[in-house]
Amino acid sequence: MARLLPILLLLTGWLAPDVAAQAWTMGKGQYYGKLAYGAVTASHQYQFDGRTSEFVNGLDANTFKDRSLYYYSELGLLDNLTLVLAVPYKRTTIRQKAFEFKTRAFGSATVGVRFGLLPLLKIQSSASVVAVNMAVNVPTGYTRNYAPSAGPGQLDFQASLNYGVSFYPLPFYAQAGLGFRARTGAYVFSDAIKNCNEGVDLKCTADRKPNLGDEVYYNAEIGASLFKGRLFLQGLLGGVHSLEEPKDGFTVTNPIPLHQRYLKVGGGAAVYPFAATSMQALAPIGFSIQYFITPDGRNTIKSEDLFVGVDYRIKLF
Repeated sequence: MARLLPILLLLTGWLAPDVAAQAWTMGKGQYYGKLAYGAVTASHQYQFDGRTSEFVNGLDANTFKDRSLYYYSELGLLDNLTLVLAVPYKRTTIRQKAFEFKTRAFGSATVGVRFGLLPLLKIQSSASVVAVNMAVNVPTGYTRNYAPSAGPGQLDFQASLNYGVSFYPLPFYAQAGLGFRARTGAYVFSDAIKNCNEGVDLKCTADRKPNLGDEVYYNAEIGASLFKGRLFLQGLLGGVHSLEEPKDGFTVTNPIPLHQRYLKVGGGAAVYPFAATSMQALAPIGFSIQYFITPDGRNTIKSEDLFVGVDYRIKLF
């Protein structure tokens, strides 16, 4: 596990730090924390049939901008049980011809656990791991019908099965995961403007409490650890597939589609400049960058996503 830990630190934070994209558990008492800045930009959207169009008709220059901040952490409660927490601070701007719509608020927090499946089945493997991830997405009290909203406003549950393999002594690893996200009708953890006169009040939309569709999500990853753990390289793939055919569009002022499908591909790198040196106090500090494009989608934005972050790990107990 000690040889894998630097690799595990890279398996966080991609696609707006995704707690489901994990196959390894942390060791007991190990803490990992990451602060990330995400720049998601889009000028076009995917329609229901996959064709692209301008996100705002008549405007073709970065009409959707999300400049959010993310906190992500993992804590090894036991050697085979990891607690995961992710909290975004959403900073979204949508530009129309005459107006700009901005939101600044904490979005939905994700609280989850990950446990290794092979130890429970009494299976020993020096190279392969299998983990189950379970999480709940909880709104943090934001106003769900602001334009644009900081999140969908409802409580969601998700679970995934993830497989990972290390090719040690070669400095490579790979992992893949498949999960299911169940949407609920519980809106008790978000607020709403009760008397929004839609079309007149520009800062809000009618509170319809939309029934977002259940989704299957997936991810795959390959990576390499180089120069004694100082440099990590990644190839990344992930996506979402609504179980219902996308049919209800999303408005420019509140771009949270009820049903969407998309694929994202990209890559990343991380540097631990003080790893394998005598500067032990600085050795756990890392700096990472990931970049994604959206080559295919249905009823979703066609975005380019950039994430930069700094992370730290420490043994707490």
